[in-house]
Amino acid sequence: MKEKLILFSLCTALLTGCAGGASEEEEPVLRSVEVSTIGKDSISNNFTYSGKAAPSKEISVVPKIPGEVMHYNFEVGDTVRENQVLFTVDSSHLSDQLRSSEASYNASKLNLENTEKIYNNNKVLFEEGIISQAEIDQMELAYESAKANIEALEVNLDVLKKNMSDCSVTAPMSGVIVSRGVERGSYASQSASAYVIMDLSTIKVEVGVSEQAINTIKVGDEVEVKMSAVSNTPLVGKISTISPASNQTGTYSVKIELNNKDGAIKSGMLAEVSFTKEAAEDALVLPRNAVLTKNNENYIYVVEGDTAKKVPVTIGIETGETIQITSELPEGAQVVTRGQTYITDGEKVTISDPEAAPAASTTEEDTAKEE
Repeated sequence: MKEKLILFSLCTALLTGCAGGASEEEEPVLRSVEVSTIGKDSISNNFTYSGKAAPSKEISVVPKIPGEVMHYNFEVGDTVRENQVLFTVDSSHLSDQLRSSEASYNASKLNLENTEKIYNNNKVLFEEGIISQAEIDQMELAYESAKANIEALEVNLDVLKKNMSDCSVTAPMSGVIVSRGVERGSYASQSASAYVIMDLSTIKVEVGVSEQAINTIKVGDEVEVKMSAVSNTPLVGKISTISPASNQTGTYSVKIELNNKDGAIKSGMLAEVSFTKEAAEDALVLPRNAVLTKNNENYIYVVEGDTAKKVPVTIGIETGETIQITSELPEGAQVVTRGQTYITDGEKVTISDPEAAPAASTTEEDTAKEE
């Protein structure tokens, strides 16, 4: 009988202990999320096209007077100023012609002076009736002929002097020598370039713009130009021309000018030109992944205290990484940017330290859930 009482007591104690353990409540595990504070920033969406840098102006220099090159003054890569002598051609044959023409001119000038003097004297005699009309007409004809002859010689002299001057070939503009096609003793003609000069102080970049973007830009607009060979910082260019007609590729030629006073940009360098499609300043901007979409509704989760609150939003400009919120949101609020696909409206959450939990771990979790 005593053994039965002892066994009953032990069973009762065990049942009481089990019942007591079941009554203790376990604390719920809160889902951990990462947040970003709502702030204002600028945002823009761009059209981007590729092109190559080219000089704003390029001139091929040929001699006006062909001939043997006596000497040249500039090498490739040299900077030249407008009107500096690039090279000279042989002018000895012109010098001989010039001396001969000057002698003829001087003789004709003396003849004109004598003829004019005789003509004027005979006009007096004609008025006094000493000589006939036929005689004065003959004197006048001789004078006019001498005058015409001297005028022709003057024109010929001017041409010869101009040709002599043209034997010294000068730079038509300031720039950089990019090609030299003459050697001392070679024959320079008008059929081949003797020098090529580029004006690299201003660079142009030509790109083909699609019909979707062409009406969003205008001449004078500033654009962003990225040239990795020059700088990691985007350069600022200005639209100089826009073609009114498309080319064979169906795009519209647009030329952009960039200042290149320091000469860092070289002809042929690759460039990426970004035209602003739409932009906003002082806008509410969030990471793109903070905005969720379900049943055509865009929404975010805002953490208030320890509770996640679902907030419908209206979106504006979108880029690859950020998005503009055009609806009202309290600046400084904390928006869930990681873990938002796992929470519901009103759920209790805890904000994690992003440095303590690597971003990749949450991404892997999200990917696993989507699969």
